[in-house]
Amino acid sequence: MTDEVLQKAINRMQKGNQIMVDGFMSLANADGQQNYSEMQSSIEKIEQGLSQYNSGLATKRAIAEGQEPRRVALQWFKSQMNLLPTAPKSEQSNIFGISIFHLGVMTILFLFAFVFIWVYAYKMRRASALLEELKIAPVNEPQVIENENKKEVSENLNTSPTFDKSSELNGALVTSNESTDFTSKKKGVFTGTVHVIGIFNETHDVKTIRLASLAGEPLPFNYEPGQFVTFSLNIPDQPKVIKRSYTIASSPTQRDYFEVTIKREEQGLVSRFMHDNVCIGDALEIKAPNGKFYFNGNNEENIVLVSGGVGITPMMSAVRYLTSTCWKGNIYFLFCARTSNDFIFERELRYLQSRHKNLHVLVSMTRVEGTAWMGPQGRFTSQLVNDFVPELSEKTAHICGPPPMMDAMKNMLIELGMMPQRVKIEGFGGSSPVKKENKPQSPIMGNIDKNTSIKAEAINNGFEVSFTQSNKHAKAAEGESILDVAENLDVDIDSSCRAGSCGLCKVKLLEGQVEMDVDDGLEEDDKENGYVLACQSIPKTPVKVEV
Repeated sequence: MTDEVLQKAINRMQKGNQIMVDGFMSLANADGQQNYSEMQSSIEKIEQGLSQYNSGLATKRAIAEGQEPRRVALQWFKSQMNLLPTAPKSEQSNIFGISIFHLGVMTILFLFAFVFIWVYAYKMRRASALLEELKIAPVNEPQVIENENKKEVSENLNTSPTFDKSSELNGALVTSNESTDFTSKKKGVFTGTVHVIGIFNETHDVKTIRLASLAGEPLPFNYEPGQFVTFSLNIPDQPKVIKRSYTIASSPTQRDYFEVTIKREEQGLVSRFMHDNVCIGDALEIKAPNGKFYFNGNNEENIVLVSGGVGITPMMSAVRYLTSTCWKGNIYFLFCARTSNDFIFERELRYLQSRHKNLHVLVSMTRVEGTAWMGPQGRFTSQLVNDFVPELSEKTAHICGPPPMMDAMKNMLIELGMMPQRVKIEGFGGSSPVKKENKPQSPIMGNIDKNTSIKAEAINNGFEVSFTQSNKHAKAAEGESILDVAENLDVDIDSSCRAGSCGLCKVKLLEGQVEMDVDDGLEEDDKENGYVLACQSIPKTPVKVEV
């Protein structure tokens, strides 16, 4: 039996050897001909011969070592089927039958569960303590707060104020309690430092600068949509601090930061500085908020917002606020720009319009040659506006943009039936307006002794302007305003539009008379109490101003 198995093993080895020889020869021929399929077949033939040779060799060796043929055959079969047992692993140390690894994992899980339970219990105790404090806290009576000659009533409610933590464009969910007056929690004007946390390019010459509190806390002031902030800037090569005001473009519901959107003007000292020098991380001195040109949805069922160029910023603040608070009225947004490249906030407006069915947007471009603009072209016409805004005469409009555009739109809306007092405009610019000769002059403001005589030589030499608090005085040249004299003397009077609209340069006239072309920035109470607009006030007698 053993001899027969041995002979078969030898024959198998010889046969396997022959197969390998044939395979190698075939492989050499295929390699010379670069016949890859034949080369693959030759390799398989060599492997087949090697397998046969290996099985015969294993059998011959087992017989020579005196092993039983059946055991040899079984061992060979297991090796071919990969059924041979692996090498025994060394025994690992364990505790109570559990390996050290598993014991470590269990310990970590136990510690995690303990910490989680402890934190939960701590938070529950803290919440319980806060609830107890709320229960015993006294409810304050309503307080009447005086702010910019306007009395407002604020109540401390037991409901927490809510506001969105990001802009509508980022898909923020805005919740609200019964009162949606986000600007009634914190009154007064803030003067201090904020820092730049972001700068975004809106168009080729317009940037948005995002500012926040230095400590990363909520803004230290509240504002209405459309109000502005005044920056006090130390600009290189300038002998004194330069002040400039920009409209806040963000929504008052955003409490972590505010944004200003600024167009770079080649001749604009401050706009060039803000574009070219201001960087993320810079600290800037501000005074905010200011301005009477705003719309928060109160006392109106619909609103018409008209803007041109960078005058879109106060309108965007209003749109962002009204949409984030889900104002129910219809918003008719009309915007005009030169080209589609000057369309500020285009993507955001399209997004808001798609999300809020009460937002209606009409955009027109005055220069469309060479662009892909397919919408309305040219300046707004009476027919276009009348078709876009239904029942126009019953609505209120806010307009902001270049002065010629505002004048044209104001006249157009009045001609279409809108009441003049329902048309609000926001002027902006960098210099005092030039008085038109054919324009009716406004009444002379101020009190003067009836026996005072105005001599011709006094007119030629200018009138004395005295600033009582600063203890400075100088003569005003012909046509020079009180604000011009103040700036020459380094007397600090806040100013922004220099067109008589914003009311920021309001000062109290103690003595003398002035003449103002525009007094839109004054309330009736202001006029009765002797306030004038420094940017518009041309002295007609020697005057004293409380500054």
